[in-house]
Amino acid sequence: MFPSENGAAPSRRTPRFEFSVAENEAPPPSGFDLGHMDVRGNRGEASSRDLTPDQAMMIYLSLPLLMDGLRRFLSGRDRSFTTSAVDSSFSVAFRRGEDGTIKTVHDGTVIDHSPAGDLASAVRTGAKRFARGRLPLLPEDDAGREDLEESLNEFGNFVAQLRRGERQ
Repeated sequence: MFPSENGAAPSRRTPRFEFSVAENEAPPPSGFDLGHMDVRGNRGEASSRDLTPDQAMMIYLSLPLLMDGLRRFLSGRDRSFTTSAVDSSFSVAFRRGEDGTIKTVHDGTVIDHSPAGDLASAVRTGAKRFARGRLPLLPEDDAGREDLEESLNEFGNFVAQLRRGERQ
């Protein structure tokens, strides 16, 4: 579920988000294709795969909801944020601790507890990996493609700003 980019076992210290198109999606690719979210943290894992009822989501539309909502949450003062997937009952919640760290929660179980910058970077890395492999397959004018490209750009700028603030 979580292959490492360099062949080594992925670190258990930082969260990891992986996004994919469902294997049973018929061609041609579309911004409305169903897919999955896999999350691994320092306390467990959660996935939209292999659940009953099926919890595949419109992945190209769900990713912008996750990134846009997480950006607003991490830059604001709310204590929690729950992202819901499009056309799925799968959801992940994020809860801000007193010390500013963020708990990632699925179905009431904490799967990660990390600094905000680590969480944001993990989401960005997973989204970039997905986009790099999947966006070229979509037509240039596909609405799902356009939404994901815009959200990925805005979230990337936010993560860079967040990381700069951590170093100061």
